[in-house]
Amino acid sequence: MSGSEVPAADVQRGQKARHLALDLRRGIAELRWPGGKLPTEQQLAREQGVSLSTVRRAVDLLVQDGLVYRRQGSGMYIASSDTGPLIGVAVPSMTYYFPRIIVGIERELAVHGAQMLLRSTEWDAVAERQAVEGLVRAGAAGLILAADVPGLDDLDVPVVLVERGLEDPGTLHEFVGSNHAAGARAAVEHLRGLGHTRIAYLERTSPHTAPQLRDGLGDVPVVSETRDRWTSADASRFLAELMREQVTAVICFADREATLLVNAAAANGIAIPGDLSVISYDDEVADLSDVPLTAVSPAKLDVGRLAVETLRARLADPDSPRRQISLIPRLVVRDSTGPAAQYS
Repeated sequence: MSGSEVPAADVQRGQKARHLALDLRRGIAELRWPGGKLPTEQQLAREQGVSLSTVRRAVDLLVQDGLVYRRQGSGMYIASSDTGPLIGVAVPSMTYYFPRIIVGIERELAVHGAQMLLRSTEWDAVAERQAVEGLVRAGAAGLILAADVPGLDDLDVPVVLVERGLEDPGTLHEFVGSNHAAGARAAVEHLRGLGHTRIAYLERTSPHTAPQLRDGLGDVPVVSETRDRWTSADASRFLAELMREQVTAVICFADREATLLVNAAAANGIAIPGDLSVISYDDEVADLSDVPLTAVSPAKLDVGRLAVETLRARLADPDSPRRQISLIPRLVVRDSTGPAAQYS
């Protein structure tokens, strides 16, 4: 068995547990179990078509977050059955980037006895509009949205955007978001500190994050390329171009794309970081790469927490000044960056 096979299996099992934990969180928010007691682990395994170990790992995640507790010999219970204001939340994905934001929202709402009604829109504009309308009809006192829905000012409830708004300097909406331009600048400064002067940039298409990253990079990249979806062949071709241009470091948006580049380097005998340093952006699975990736890591938990604080302040005082909060991501240094290679 190779060194990469076990981590891959662990990742797959962990993903199943996280997906089940997210579904259970939705169920709790939607009062699926109004009595406050969850089904047994055996019942959940049958209903979800997963193993008992997956159920236990999912419940462990909820216990760690303080949402569920186990009572010996009795079962699993929702930690609080208090009913407070209902807050509607809509995000485009339940599997990438946004789960940590959701946890931040959830924890902060729980502190204040509020409840969350969660919707995922799967990056679909029609679903975003339907989700917003549905949350308002359900009686949400306020909304926290990662959505591009027109007419938000016409709603009868306050709205706080998450990871939206920062790209529009003239927006009047309240928001909490990551300053991705500053995150990109932190990556550049780290590489410059290691002696890199020929830095490349690889990105996948993204209407919100990618433009901010390019703003932060400015004219730094000597080579750059954008694709809707990168393949292994694309990464290999791009790597060859980097070597021709004597590039010594590359910043990749996002983790998947960085991993493709690392794999292409390994297949072509190019050492990471000896020949090429790599920085990833997002830090969702950067530590799971064969070479753990140095990554720019947005403060997702804090984005969620501060979104709740902003919405609570608006509900408490509708006439107070509007808030727009920008958080600078931190750089997590791992094994994929080192001193610049010297070309003869």
